[in-house]
Amino acid sequence: MVPIAACTIVSKNYLAYAKTLCQSFKKFNPDSPFYVLLVDEMGDLNLEGEHFEIFEAKKIGVTDFRRISFRFGILELNTNLKPSFLKFLMKEKLIERLLYIDPDIQIVNEIQPVFDSLDDANIILTPHCTSPIEDGMKPNEQDFLSSGVFNLGFIGIKNTSETLKFLDWWENRCLTLGFHELRTGLFVDQKWCNLVPCLFEGVKIVKNAGWNMAYWNLHERRLSKSNDIWLVNDNIPLIFFHFSGIAVDQPSEISRHQNRYDLSSRSDLKELFDQYRKTLIENNMDFYKKFKYYYGAFSNGILINQLARTYYVINEDRFAFADPFDSTSDFYKACQQKNILSNSDGSAKYNTMTYNSSDSRIKFINSSLRIVLKILGGDRYSMLMKYLSYISILRNQKFL
Repeated sequence: MVPIAACTIVSKNYLAYAKTLCQSFKKFNPDSPFYVLLVDEMGDLNLEGEHFEIFEAKKIGVTDFRRISFRFGILELNTNLKPSFLKFLMKEKLIERLLYIDPDIQIVNEIQPVFDSLDDANIILTPHCTSPIEDGMKPNEQDFLSSGVFNLGFIGIKNTSETLKFLDWWENRCLTLGFHELRTGLFVDQKWCNLVPCLFEGVKIVKNAGWNMAYWNLHERRLSKSNDIWLVNDNIPLIFFHFSGIAVDQPSEISRHQNRYDLSSRSDLKELFDQYRKTLIENNMDFYKKFKYYYGAFSNGILINQLARTYYVINEDRFAFADPFDSTSDFYKACQQKNILSNSDGSAKYNTMTYNSSDSRIKFINSSLRIVLKILGGDRYSMLMKYLSYISILRNQKFL
């Protein structure tokens, strides 16, 4: 058996991140294998000479992969294939201890203590934070209640029967209900793991501040350096930092997912961020980010937007024998007839971080709602809002 290994998952536009992570892993574990799942198709891309073994997602044994790859958008599919890939590696490569690590993570110190933590555990998880957040900025505790207590940019597993039972359970949930749908309590692969300590044996929750440091726990962790070793809170070795939401072309920004700090207020992070950005550029980030997502378009090149994917999910039985990507299929024709198709899909850009009350469209909607309230009265208006909150979830719009 292979004693230890690590892996990550990317589409082609994120390959520079996978390279950077692999290099950081190999620096401390030169003889241990590193695996990459490509949620895309290789085409004529040449990755010979890389220090990782790569697998196309369609080749790891996921049942009805063509259907699965249409049900989910790029973020959803990359995350929902995590348990499938971990199962595949455990069985095909006979790995004893395996770490999944998000591609936007960099390992900066010996990672053997992470593998050693599996001595008395089947599964290891890291919480988003280990102390209260009181400043009213984002992310906050309510965000963690929505997206998950544990950050699944990292998970460690040991090859045991209990672990395989967990992976079977997790895979089933991800491939059927792994939607980015916070209003229904779903957030891709991550939210399911809230239940893991309750449902499975040998689950260890690691609160070590040197593991999975990221924008969501900066309120409790500061960096310093001693003899070229990164330290958290002056005495805990930093093992890996998670650069989630980094904007490489915004040198003062920490993450687009938070508004608590920037690098001018957190100068302790600047050297690490500058070095990481430099490495991404050296690993041809500009080249890879130009690749289009293979599962992002119909066979005629037309964009598959979120509404088209949801329409397929609602009507899977009806179109069970059609290739959803085929632009000559009955499914595509139905999308045309219902005016579902579009040349862009900007809905993902709108959230509580990007909300702008001065936007003229928002002002129009708010003015209209004031008129509706005046017409309906308080009780009926509340009933309408409750229905709108339900119907605003695209999967609930079965009348389509």
